[in-house]
Amino acid sequence: MKNILLLKLNNERLREILFFIAVLLLVIIPKGGFKIAGVPITWGYLYLGLLFILSIIIIVNKYKFTVNSKHYMCYLATLPFVLFFTIHLLIFGYEGSLGNLIAFYISFVFLPFLFYIILGNFLTKINGDYIQNLIAKSVFWIAIYGIFLFIYKQITGHFLEIPYITVNAADLGELARSKFNQRGSVAKLISTYNNGNIFGVCILMLFPVFYNKTTSKFKIFIVILALILTLSRTVWIGLIFYFLILYRNKLLQLAKVYLLGALLLFIIGSIVMTRYFQYGSLQGFILDSNLGGRILQIRKVNEITFFGSKAYTIIDEIVYLSIFRQFGVIGLVLFCISFFAPVYLFLQTKNNNFIYFLGVITYLFVCFSDGCMLLIPTLAFFYFICTMTFIRQDRT
Repeated sequence: MKNILLLKLNNERLREILFFIAVLLLVIIPKGGFKIAGVPITWGYLYLGLLFILSIIIIVNKYKFTVNSKHYMCYLATLPFVLFFTIHLLIFGYEGSLGNLIAFYISFVFLPFLFYIILGNFLTKINGDYIQNLIAKSVFWIAIYGIFLFIYKQITGHFLEIPYITVNAADLGELARSKFNQRGSVAKLISTYNNGNIFGVCILMLFPVFYNKTTSKFKIFIVILALILTLSRTVWIGLIFYFLILYRNKLLQLAKVYLLGALLLFIIGSIVMTRYFQYGSLQGFILDSNLGGRILQIRKVNEITFFGSKAYTIIDEIVYLSIFRQFGVIGLVLFCISFFAPVYLFLQTKNNNFIYFLGVITYLFVCFSDGCMLLIPTLAFFYFICTMTFIRQDRT
């Protein structure tokens, strides 16, 4: 029975089914699940744990295991920061919730090992077009649902919530109260991600795949509209950055995209923001001197240390600044080695996947504003696209 199961797991169709389930749980309903002692347990992360166990069983059975050299180098680059963090924790202590501490080790230890070392070979054996088409379709449909939910919330005054599916059962009724989704009387577009910034940041990472595989201008318009309706300056800037990189040598296409975006912002600003927005106008929102509360994070950086001198609390919105403030110069350098290693390897090697690389650098860019780093499912997306960056599209 065991040999039959392992034989079936080597079948390409079964691998596609396993990947489909992963997309369903991590991309379409990423927040579905429950909490134990305040720690969120999502179906997607549970499924990743199941894939990990299943992969280990297969590896042990075969007595053979191969790892892409680039994946291996990316993984090695993550270790110094984790070691530094652990030593820092032992010396200076921790001031935060158990959930945040668990989230750190899942995000910085388990996820990179899972994707770079365990799942890299598995993903190589799945048809590249199948992966990209499935991702493109998923991005479109959660954008559609996001727009529906955005309109539904404005009309009814409350979110449509399905416990265990579209929202964590323990967060039922909290989307409008404790998830920072309100801009005055206007609610951000959140789709199934329970927060506008998380939705926007995660979809920005997958947007290059969606944009590459989608020929319908209507579908592209829908997804861009959904990203704009997150009412997140971080997401808007990330979208501008992506198109700037994509069309850096095609000024006419770049101008068309930016004009369309400006038109959408003008319409939304005229119809919605002026009357209902907490900032009073689109201009007031964009030019907000408080930077959505982030100015406080900037002001906290009042001294330079090499190793940090305070207890770890949490990684704030402005990721690099938060790392520097808590872990000093050395901590920031090790963090950058961990996260920028895929960029370095991409630039130094050939036969890489540029589409996924665009998602990598877009995320690293938005981390200057709000990386949602420890929030589910952000880093699962990041390590996935980093892994796919070094899997060629023309593989068989």
